[in-house]
Amino acid sequence: MLSGALASMLFCGWLIVGHIESDAGALAEAHEEGYAAAEEDRLAIVADRPIAEGNSMPIWLQTDPQWDYIPYAGGTIGDHGCGLTCAAMAVKYMTLQDITPLTLASFVGDTCLTDGVNDPGKFCAWIAEHYPEYGIESTPISYDLAPVLQNVSDGWLAFAGMSGTLGDRDYGGHVVLIWRADDDGYWIRDPASAGNSARAFTLEELEQVDFHYFYCIRGGFYGTQRH
Repeated sequence: MLSGALASMLFCGWLIVGHIESDAGALAEAHEEGYAAAEEDRLAIVADRPIAEGNSMPIWLQTDPQWDYIPYAGGTIGDHGCGLTCAAMAVKYMTLQDITPLTLASFVGDTCLTDGVNDPGKFCAWIAEHYPEYGIESTPISYDLAPVLQNVSDGWLAFAGMSGTLGDRDYGGHVVLIWRADDDGYWIRDPASAGNSARAFTLEELEQVDFHYFYCIRGGFYGTQRH
């Protein structure tokens, strides 16, 4: 009787081990199939594929209490993060990835600064390098407003370095993002002014701004643009 019970227990144990091995094999196979499918989907991404519901440009301010105290560029995002905040908005808009000034600061550190100052050209290069599947491209530095605004009309975003008066604010040195053109004018995301970010600027207004330089960037998923 004992030997029979022992044999029965051994047989049951063998069945359990067999099921465990079978389940483990099935799980590994499912994992591999899932990874392969995900990789196939990733490689199938088409640059500039429209999104049915559209994508909107976020309004993020460098003084947002979620990140204004974070050390950056010898100060904080709140007082030195204009270019960083513009870059985070550009990444979010072009890729729909959940990037904020806080997360972008942790990624780039001081690699997108030149002499301790935000360098939009380096941000453009960083974005293109780290999001290759979105087909992102950028232009060299330029200094003439007219062709930059034409680029914006054609779907590009433009980082703009400036000083002096812009709308409701005066700046010693600042970076804004010109992101859209429509019948009302040109829309800007100003990381230091919600007011400037919520209205269109006319060509005449922009011609009065002391712009120092521009970098244009485009790519990613563009759908119906919303304010």
